[in-house]
Amino acid sequence: MKTFLLICSFIISSYSLKAQDGIAVDHVVGHWNLKDIPKAVGKEVVIVDSVYDGRAFENHTLLNIGGKYPDQIVSVFIAKKDYKNFIDDILKLYLHKKISVNGKLSIFNDKAQIVVTDPKQFNSHLNYKQKVLNVIF
Repeated sequence: MKTFLLICSFIISSYSLKAQDGIAVDHVVGHWNLKDIPKAVGKEVVIVDSVYDGRAFENHTLLNIGGKYPDQIVSVFIAKKDYKNFIDDILKLYLHKKISVNGKLSIFNDKAQIVVTDPKQFNSHLNYKQKVLNVIF
């Protein structure tokens, strides 16, 4: 029964992700646990989890998903040149909130990261309980 409910919730979340502004999902390849993230490097992904911590540097801001630094699973990188696209302070907008973020997954200093240039890559109005990585084309 739990498996059936889990599958149903994944299907529903896939459809809801397709309907969100700024996320164009043609095909959901699969739903993985965040610990399996290295399998998705180079692919467009949608990650759903909380922003555990973050830090603003002189030239960029980092948001850590899946754990606090240095144990985060994914870092969201936002360059200073893209701050103008956000309506408020990035840390204030997303820190300690459950979000989804979409973008191409890459590796920087042996850690997974997603570079975000537009707030449309975020959705911070979520009620997801599962930590999910959707791999999309």
